[in-house]
Amino acid sequence: MLDATLAATETDDGVVLSLRIENPGPEPVTLDFRTGQRAEFTAYPAGEDADGPDADGPDADRTDPVWRDGAGQMFTQALGSETVASGESVGYEGKWRNPPPGTYRIVGEVTATDRDVRAETVVDVE
Repeated sequence: MLDATLAATETDDGVVLSLRIENPGPEPVTLDFRTGQRAEFTAYPAGEDADGPDADGPDADRTDPVWRDGAGQMFTQALGSETVASGESVGYEGKWRNPPPGTYRIVGEVTATDRDVRAETVVDVE
C-alpha cells in the first residue's frame, strides 16, 4: 500500500501542486503507466457536489471539475513504469495557472493502472 500527500502553494500566477507518493511497506511497489502522464490534478468547488453542499465520501467527485491539469494536453502513448522502493518516495507536480478566486478541493491522483493512490487538499485562492 502506498501513502499519498498533496501540498498546494499559492504563487503570483497560480497554484503549484505537489503530490508525494511514499512506500511505507517492506517490498518495492511498481507503478505501471499507459501514457507519459504520471499524475492528474483536479479542482472542484469546495463543499459542493451532486449530493449538496458539504457532502463528502466516495461520491464527492460527481460534480464537474473547475479545472483538470491534463485537459487539453497530449501525452506520449508509450507504456512506462516506476518502482518505489521500500521507505522511498516519488513526487509529481502540476500548476494551475491563474485560477479564479474561491475555495477549491484539489484532488491529486497517480495515473498508474491498477492503483488507487490519491490525496486531497483545500486551497483558498484570493
